[in-house]
Amino acid sequence: MSDEQQAAINRRSFIKLATTVPVIGALAAIASPLLRFLKPNVKKFEIYAPTAQDVARGEKIPVATISEVAKPWDFKYFVFTQKYPQYTPEGFIAAAVPGVVIRLPVKLKLYDPATGLGPLSWARSIRKQPKVAESDIIVFSRICPHLGCIFNYVANYKEVTAGYGGFVPPPTRQHALMACPCHLSIYDPADQDRPGRVLSGPAPRPPRTFLFEIQGEDIFVTDVEPGGIAQKKGSGHRA
Repeated sequence: MSDEQQAAINRRSFIKLATTVPVIGALAAIASPLLRFLKPNVKKFEIYAPTAQDVARGEKIPVATISEVAKPWDFKYFVFTQKYPQYTPEGFIAAAVPGVVIRLPVKLKLYDPATGLGPLSWARSIRKQPKVAESDIIVFSRICPHLGCIFNYVANYKEVTAGYGGFVPPPTRQHALMACPCHLSIYDPADQDRPGRVLSGPAPRPPRTFLFEIQGEDIFVTDVEPGGIAQKKGSGHRA
């Protein structure tokens, strides 16, 4: 190939590049405001990641003190505000998520950093890592995974038998339980393999959990496990 032919090819490549770049820039300039009009929670100049803001978020809040749940089976209710993304100028809609902090009689392995497994492994789906890997404190959402009723923490298992359909837990589970008054799902908060294990009733899975941190005397929650109701989590969830 002669020098003249090579020069001609280089000129054509330059002209092609010089005409393509402005076209791409013009398309991006048009696409960005259009996408932000259709989907207001997209940040300016971030059309390359239009779903980056589509993750439910909450704000870190104190929910109990260590002294309030000092003894095994002590508990405390709280309400967490979760912000769900919406395609509106506000960018979100707030929802109240009732929860319960429980002091268990034994420590549970909540997360294994080496394998990424454990009851709090869902944190990876929101790009977080649990701050507490093992604890005798656990925090549940009180929204029943069956149909969304609010379940109760019942300190005396005999009250579960008397008021929640007559269920009699086996001897190894005759301790505080969680029970839904709507359709009588019963959960064991202290199950070592699957905290919140369904013992009775129609719930398809254990209640969802919260990520939590302990700072000095205070227990904070930062995030609640994402997902809706009537969604299974594996199989073999009953005792």
